[in-house]
Amino acid sequence: MSARRGESSYMKTNISKIGAAILAIVLCVWSTEVRAQTTTTTTKGAFTEFVPGSQTVVVRTEASAPLRYVVTKQTTIVDEAGAPVAIERISPGSPLSIEYTGTGENLIASRIVVQKAAAVTAPVTTAPVVSEKRTTNTTTRTLTDDEREVLKERKEHRKEQLEKQIEKRKEALDEAKDKLEESDD
Repeated sequence: MSARRGESSYMKTNISKIGAAILAIVLCVWSTEVRAQTTTTTTKGAFTEFVPGSQTVVVRTEASAPLRYVVTKQTTIVDEAGAPVAIERISPGSPLSIEYTGTGENLIASRIVVQKAAAVTAPVTTAPVVSEKRTTNTTTRTLTDDEREVLKERKEHRKEQLEKQIEKRKEALDEAKDKLEESDD
């Protein structure tokens, strides 16, 4: 009987260590996700051309000179109804809404919405095909004090929730252990 009590104490200690380790892992993963967030911007303009060799879409806006957006495999191109649209089939002049990340010449399109039904045309190849290596750097801005405070509060709240879950699991294990000991007697 005393051997079981020693095992019980050992089990409680191990459960506490495992719970603390799980909590630490969850907090590390969660905080990494928060830091990895980037800002996505949306702009509107008129489709000018698609340069196939560099996978670049050129869009003319009223506010500035034509902007070039890099299209990747992750870029979603749809019409207003959400149906996929082949980029080669977008007519010059079609209004677009582009969600992108980056600044300056490093604009990466994540989603392009063709504002009206795209007319079916032959692929646009007005620009010569040029092979170009493009390196993009993603930078994140520093958080404001208010944003830091909100993140800190969320982190503390999540920590409290995890601690409560761990405590409930400990109690359930203790109850199961007690029932097991009672059934052995």
